[in-house]
Amino acid sequence: MKTFAYVGFCLVVLLGGCESMSSRVHDRFTPVPPHTRIFSAERKLVYEAAQQALKNVGLRMGRKSLAEGIEGYAEIRSGDKTRDARQTTIQIRLFETDDAETRVELLVGESTEGDFPGGVTKQDLREHSLYGLYFAALQQVLMEKGTLKAPEKP
Repeated sequence: MKTFAYVGFCLVVLLGGCESMSSRVHDRFTPVPPHTRIFSAERKLVYEAAQQALKNVGLRMGRKSLAEGIEGYAEIRSGDKTRDARQTTIQIRLFETDDAETRVELLVGESTEGDFPGGVTKQDLREHSLYGLYFAALQQVLMEKGTLKAPEKP
């Protein structure tokens, strides 16, 4: 009887976390949708402001083109025996809407490299402070250039 109780207890312990494990695995393999904002400005003006906003938040610019968007990256945070080396990246895509506005899609990712086999892993992040920080910087640049009006105070 003790053996049966012990086996039952082990099964409960092992299967108790399956639901949370299942959701974490599902989240890992489900594509992350980009964060989106719409700005009342022409695409080319937003494209120029997007480059300046990238610099204003302290990121470096990688590839850029009006058709393909802008890629940016942060400095590599070096690792050691207990931590992996990491680098934050950002992808910015610009689309013109039917209302002559510009939709900005932003996706933040993190690349990790450590002492494990398999090389570098890249993961897009659902939530990161860089989303809000970048959109605020972009709006600020657009307002400074006179492209957007300052929001009215209630």
